[in-house]
Amino acid sequence: MKLEDINENTKIKELSEAYPWLINEVKKLSDRAAKIPGPMIKMILAKASLKDIAAKVDEPSDKLIEQLKELIIQHDGTQQ
Repeated sequence: MKLEDINENTKIKELSEAYPWLINEVKKLSDRAAKIPGPMIKMILAKASLKDIAAKVDEPSDKLIEQLKELIIQHDGTQQ
């Protein structure tokens, strides 16, 4: 998945398939997300879009998307 393809309609499941480490990083982005139990977060994230997650953690979706892209760049060391 290319960074420019990530938008508010992108499903977390798609992101986690492309970037398996990303779910753990999502939990670090917000205190609210960190409080969701492990098995429950996997269930939520399997069906949720970035827009859904942004609403759950009370953050604008564009800000969340930028944070995720930054994490991907930091982890992979390059823009895709």
